[in-house]
Amino acid sequence: MNASQINVASDRFCSLEQDAVDMTLEDQEDACRDASLEKHNFYREQREIIQVMNVKRKRDFLCLEKVNGEMVNILEGLELHTDVFNAAEQQTIVDKVCELQEKALKGELKRAFTPKGKGRSAIQFGCCFNYRTSKDGNPAGILRHETVDPLPSLFKVIIRRLVKWHVLPPTCVPDCCVVNIYDEGDCIPPHVDNHDFLRPFCTVSFLSECNILFGSNLKLEENGDYSGGSYSLPLPIGSVLVLNGNGANVAKHCVPEVPTKRISITFRKMNESKRPIWFTPEPDLQWIQPLPFELESSSSSHHVY
Repeated sequence: MNASQINVASDRFCSLEQDAVDMTLEDQEDACRDASLEKHNFYREQREIIQVMNVKRKRDFLCLEKVNGEMVNILEGLELHTDVFNAAEQQTIVDKVCELQEKALKGELKRAFTPKGKGRSAIQFGCCFNYRTSKDGNPAGILRHETVDPLPSLFKVIIRRLVKWHVLPPTCVPDCCVVNIYDEGDCIPPHVDNHDFLRPFCTVSFLSECNILFGSNLKLEENGDYSGGSYSLPLPIGSVLVLNGNGANVAKHCVPEVPTKRISITFRKMNESKRPIWFTPEPDLQWIQPLPFELESSSSSHHVY
């Protein structure tokens, strides 16, 4: 919102106060309440815009690899947004995840996993999906005939912020998510996210910082080491990593064994043709628009050759 818009809003409040002179006492009280509410909403939007402008955004990652005989920036489309959630907001989200984990352990959620070995616990909302072909022959991707719990209300608040704060575009509002809960030593193996989900998608990090590894030839060796990883990116607490373009489709990514407990939430939008047969869009996730202001250009590049 620019200076002229602020002046117009200020003039509107002055006009309301002048009109109140000729009103009854009751009407004046109603008008004052309306003006007070409008002014409150105005200043609240101003404060939120200041918060958004304090988010640090990096969009110019560069890591060149030879792919199909050509040099390609495998990180094109990658974005890192930091300071999206303050400490109090992070704690609220972590508390909610812990509550959901307790429900999962009691069998009160429809789609929760606690894998053996060095995996991580996962809870799915909005849709069921397989990471790989299952033992009963179901392919990787969304399971259209399986039911799952809806997005928790708090997660929809997060989604609205991601769109309003210019982290995700309004053309790709998430309608599902997976919560990943890591204990010390847990990991996610190299992969490219299934194309039943649109691009971009994003991952929000909580509790502790960890590194995510990228590479077009990234793989896990039999001895447990990773090979082919060309770029390691730290994910700060409260940050949002957005994956799009080559960063989502050419480069594989993985989270090596984490040094301490970590929580992440990955938000995605389903391909409409792959949605569950029972799926109904969430009414409060429709028509979300970014706040009206211009973003500054991204910070200096991180180049790897």
